[in-house]
Amino acid sequence: MGVMQIDNIIKEKLTGEAQKNALGFVGFLRAKGVMLNDSDNYFWNAEYKGEGLCVINIAVYDDHASFDTFINDLPNSWNPVDERTKEIIWANVRPHNPTCHGKCSPGSSRVILGKQFDNLCSSALGFYGPDAETVDCMKKIIDGLKDDIIGKA
Repeated sequence: MGVMQIDNIIKEKLTGEAQKNALGFVGFLRAKGVMLNDSDNYFWNAEYKGEGLCVINIAVYDDHASFDTFINDLPNSWNPVDERTKEIIWANVRPHNPTCHGKCSPGSSRVILGKQFDNLCSSALGFYGPDAETVDCMKKIIDGLKDDIIGKA
C-alpha cells in the first residue's frame, strides 16, 4: 500500500463535518508540536517528546469512512474538570472487545473522573466520528497530556 500522509487520506476518504473535524484536530496537533508518523495502514501515532498521546484511525468501510481517535489516559494534572467535559469523556469510554486478544485482554477496571468503569480496553477512550464539541474535548485532553510530559522534564 505504501506510506500514506494523513492529510491526503482525510481529504480523500472523509467529507463534510468529519473531514473538517479531522483536519482541524490534525492541524491542532501539529500546531502544538505533536509529531504524526506516516502510516501504511490508516493508523497514525501522535507523539510529543517521544511519548504517545493518541492514535488516529481513518477507518475505511465498504459504505463509509470514519475519523476515530484512541487515547490511553487522561492528564494527571487535570483538576477540576467541568461536568460537560466529564460527560463527553464518559460517553467515549471504550469497553474491551471480547474478540480482541490484545494486551488488555480480558479488560480492566478503572475509575475515570470519579465514575467506575469495568472491562476496559487498554486504550480507555475511543472517540468514534467525533463532533466538533467532542474534538474540542479531545484537544483539552491532549493539552493536559502535553503539560504532564513537560512537567516531567
